[in-house]
Amino acid sequence: MTALAKNQTALRRVTTLVAQGASSTEIFQTVAEEVGRLLQASSAELIRFEPDETVTRVGGWDQDIDAVSTGEQFPLSEVTLAPEIAQTKRFAHIIRSVRTTGPLSDNAEGYNVQEKAGSPIVVAGRLWGAVIVGAAEALTLPPNVEQQLAQFTELVATAIATAEARAELARLADEQAALRRVATLVAEGGPPSELFAKVAEEVASLLGRHIDSAILRYEPDGTATVLATYGVTPPGGIRVDARLPVDGSGVTARVYHERCPVRIDDYTIASGVIAEYAKLHGFRSAVGCPILVQGRLWGAMFLAHHEAEPFPSDTEQRVTQFTELVATAIANTQAQTELRRLLDEQASLRRLATLVARGAKPTEVFDAVVVELRDLFGPAEVGLIRADSAHEATILAHRGQPAGIVRSGMRVTLDGDSATARVLRTRRSARVDFRDGSSRGTIADLARRSNHGVAVAAPVVVDGRLWGALAGSWRVDFEPPPADVEQRLAEFAELVVTTIANAESHNQLTASRARVLSAGDDARRRVVRDLHDGAQQRLVHTIITLKLAQRALGGDPGRVRSLLAEALGHAEQGNADLRELAHGILPSILTRGGLRAGVASIVSRLDLPVEVDVTSTRMPPQIEASGYFIVAEALTNVVKHAHATHATVRAAVNAGTLHIEIHDDGIGGADPEGHGLTGISDRVAALGGSLRINSPHDVGTILLAELPLPV
Repeated sequence: MTALAKNQTALRRVTTLVAQGASSTEIFQTVAEEVGRLLQASSAELIRFEPDETVTRVGGWDQDIDAVSTGEQFPLSEVTLAPEIAQTKRFAHIIRSVRTTGPLSDNAEGYNVQEKAGSPIVVAGRLWGAVIVGAAEALTLPPNVEQQLAQFTELVATAIATAEARAELARLADEQAALRRVATLVAEGGPPSELFAKVAEEVASLLGRHIDSAILRYEPDGTATVLATYGVTPPGGIRVDARLPVDGSGVTARVYHERCPVRIDDYTIASGVIAEYAKLHGFRSAVGCPILVQGRLWGAMFLAHHEAEPFPSDTEQRVTQFTELVATAIANTQAQTELRRLLDEQASLRRLATLVARGAKPTEVFDAVVVELRDLFGPAEVGLIRADSAHEATILAHRGQPAGIVRSGMRVTLDGDSATARVLRTRRSARVDFRDGSSRGTIADLARRSNHGVAVAAPVVVDGRLWGALAGSWRVDFEPPPADVEQRLAEFAELVVTTIANAESHNQLTASRARVLSAGDDARRRVVRDLHDGAQQRLVHTIITLKLAQRALGGDPGRVRSLLAEALGHAEQGNADLRELAHGILPSILTRGGLRAGVASIVSRLDLPVEVDVTSTRMPPQIEASGYFIVAEALTNVVKHAHATHATVRAAVNAGTLHIEIHDDGIGGADPEGHGLTGISDRVAALGGSLRINSPHDVGTILLAELPLPV
């Protein structure tokens, strides 16, 4: 057989293997053998260039050895011709007698190599490896060795490109299958925990063996909660539900701060709690990709392995496909959760509003509020607390606590640190963890006695005034409250404010009506008493005296004159008593001159400088009368209690409302529950108005009343 025929036969055998899709190992070994025999060489090798300046023998043949080992890796500099081919990407050739000692010599003991030639294997423009042949002792390589090697390297390159294409196609198919499985879970709307665990498994399995993966959620307090893990790390590692600090320069911390995919090829230089865990378990490199939900950083997917070789360059892109599916599932879950929450809250508010509309007692309404709170948020204990002062509060309603520890109507001191105390100090939602033992005070002691670990409270603000707080506590041995419970509790508090305000107003209105009726009865009794003890007695004396005078008409003129004078005195005094009584009920000057004249008459009788600026506009009688009595009662309080040196009264009509302001420079500290101010409050409430009292100690008191004018 001629040399050309032998060459074509050898090429056909290799071509057939490539066309049949034989394995790379079989093709490489066949090429080495065919090239060695065709060129009558003593040895033939196929090598692959590695990124770390080494070469790997992937195929070999030797005329004196039955099988040449493959898969071995050697330094590039120790392989004859390899450095030159790697640098030039061209054919290399040497002819000389030299004692070889390199690992790719003709055998382990070494031969006198007369000639060596090598041709590069280039795949898609990239230097992949080389075919190297050698002739020992008296053997020589053919003159056209370069052309003959080139024919085989082209076939090898085609086989490699085909194998890589098949591998890439298989990888894409596996990736698409994994994505479909995850997408199916997303579409089915299964439990998030199941989805997270499946994604962690799919990604780790897809990228190769010995890869650990985890999905973490970033929390508002600067920590990350582990939601799922998968991998080969031994027990004792990071567990699901663990909350870890997002600190240092590890992958998780960098994703949190940079909001983009991050890789670390050498984890020994990273710092932080999670990074130290990674180093403890021998992780060499890691990749992290953010999970963005509607543009907001929600969490991260974390991958790590123990190999020295970094993750492939396209790892971040491949993982991002899965994080996008996770983000879609989270967004869907959040939307469904939010919808359910809104529906539950609306149903809760409807039940509370119905209760108020039926005229339920405030205690019944308050108890219903805490029941709804418990059902919505699931704490072990819930309570509605009213702020009595900066130092004390009253528990109006509660559920879930043994009656021997806490009861409705119980007053608690706001000493030490607690969620309720923080809310009443700051008007903002608060969370307190009692488990570390650092919190002290009455409420903290009650929480520890009840085995409560975490408490959350939100402010209840009624008409701009901090009324109290809604609070919930979770037990140590149960699942802690959700991360967003402070915000949700605050939103719920805002929603039930109207219910609480209505119940409170109903309570106050009932009490006010009772006080008004009682005051009316008292006023009538005073009128009766004053008439009986004053004018009526005078009139009785007048009648008796006149009768005596009538009897004395015929006999004693002097006595008649005396009796008539006495009767006249009794009549005049009775008339004065009647005027005084009528003035106390409603002064005639108010009827004649309006509010300005009425206030002027009040001020004229006081031993206190009072600056008056009152409108002359006439208003309905009930408004003028109420304004008159508000000013009278307020100035009476100033004179009796304020120790003031000066007072101001202003009254003006604006936007259909009478605005009254009484200001003094006294000692302040007025008690809104006092008899006088309660009477003013009742009078204002009866007309649908509003009353505000600002009375800081040692500063004075400002009373602001607003009475709407009838349309």
